[in-house]
Amino acid sequence: MKELVKILASEFKDKDYAHTYLEEFSNMEIAAQIKALREQRGLTQKQLAELAGMKQERVSALEDVNYDSWTAKTLRKLARAFDVSVKFSFENVSSRILDIDKLSKSELERDTRTEDLKEFGSNGFSGITTLPIWGETVLTSNQNKVTPQYIPANDDWHSFTESETLSTKTN
Repeated sequence: MKELVKILASEFKDKDYAHTYLEEFSNMEIAAQIKALREQRGLTQKQLAELAGMKQERVSALEDVNYDSWTAKTLRKLARAFDVSVKFSFENVSSRILDIDKLSKSELERDTRTEDLKEFGSNGFSGITTLPIWGETVLTSNQNKVTPQYIPANDDWHSFTESETLSTKTN
């Protein structure tokens, strides 16, 4: 175990200290990832702002590691501009300690959707026409309706047969 991991594991026994540290780390991690993704794509702050529908000054503020007023709406705009997905989740403290220890620019960079799907396809997932989908009818941005079916309740959700999955349809 690295020294930093040992130190944090010990210091995080104090609940207030742990949560304060992790909140600050999360703010820094988000700001650093925004900058890393922007630079990975060769964008200026102004160009990113235009793609995300905001002002350059806002992007500058979002890249500040001291910023702490994140909204899901803003992060979704940035995800769309970067052509990636945004994920919100609750995590175990120990996993965040490991995240702190391994943080680097390369860990923050992500492929665009098209790059990611190309790689995904080259790993044996190309030609998939059916996917397990949850939810109700969704209206996409180009006004197409996608009507997923509910997935049968079972614990082995990743091994559905083709008849138990849904091919996306546009109406």
